[in-house]
Amino acid sequence: MGDRVSQSSNAAADPFRPRWAGGRTGRWAVWKFNWLANSRILAALERVRHHACGDLLDVGCGSKPFAHVFDGRLARYWGTDLTASRYLGGARLDAFACADAQPFRDGSFDTVLGLSMITYLPEPLRFLREAHRVLRPDGMLILEFTQMVPLHDEPYDFFRYTRYGAQYLLEQAGFEPVAFVPIGGLWSRVGLTMIAGLNRVNRGPTRLLTELPVRLLYTVIQTLARLMDVLFGDEREVLAHLVVARRRP
Repeated sequence: MGDRVSQSSNAAADPFRPRWAGGRTGRWAVWKFNWLANSRILAALERVRHHACGDLLDVGCGSKPFAHVFDGRLARYWGTDLTASRYLGGARLDAFACADAQPFRDGSFDTVLGLSMITYLPEPLRFLREAHRVLRPDGMLILEFTQMVPLHDEPYDFFRYTRYGAQYLLEQAGFEPVAFVPIGGLWSRVGLTMIAGLNRVNRGPTRLLTELPVRLLYTVIQTLARLMDVLFGDEREVLAHLVVARRRP
């Protein structure tokens, strides 16, 4: 759902993609693909970043599109991902590893971060227990639990989570939930499906002709979807929850 899915992959797949359409998604970059999701993740991270400190491990970090949110708060930002990941971009990783088998000693980190990654895991509880292992006592987990987004990266898209399902898994793994921050809403879900269709059209040599009209439609659709979420949103119907949880001893 985040930048490492929606932007890095597009840049690699389409040489006709203009330079101004790439890069980090900002708060107001409404013309960019998946701004609806990425801007809400950014806003949610800004609300919870005060929970992050010390050494932070970003599991499934991709190109580390949201690392800048934690500038000035950490001793070091670590990142791991799969060697076969197509979302790495030019990021420099500290290790290549599966989410549930991190190559670090027990109690190595103060914070563990996971964004747009838990849906890829067929056994999410194994990852949560691994996060518990590498965290220090009272360390913090900041994890995005997807609830309602389009199917992606098939066949490696396994689960969706309600707030209550997320809480259950966290407690089973030895975490105490501290905060649930909703990301997006039902209208954003509709908007994501609409712009995904446009994105399929806006590829290849014909992109020289379709780029500007499609970007204009991105802007209109995403602006309206965001406005509808603000006016008529229901926090039970969200794209995801960003959950902060404390490691229990």
